Amino acid sequence: MSYHCAVCHKVSITAPDLARHIMGRGDKPHRDWLASKGLKYSELLIAQMKTFGGEGYHSLTKVLQNETWVDDEIPPAKSSVGTDSEK
Repeated sequence: MSYHCAVCHKVSITAPDLARHIMGRGDKPHRDWLASKGLKYSELLIAQMKTFGGEGYHSLTKVLQNETWVDDEIPPAKSSVGTDSEK
């Protein structure tokens, strides 16, 4: 599955990976999206730092699993090896 960021359209393989992206960006558009879902960036960040096991990410992951566009197709694997046509 691929989870798509509603703000910048970054594609992540898992919801926790997308949560890390949103928390890592922390810019105004991403914080505004969090606010539209009833979450506060500062509270998620505090929960992430004060609790064991990434509580901030877990809360955001639950929202992302319900609220983001998910593409069920498996993205093609990127290969560093040349294709047959290049040989």
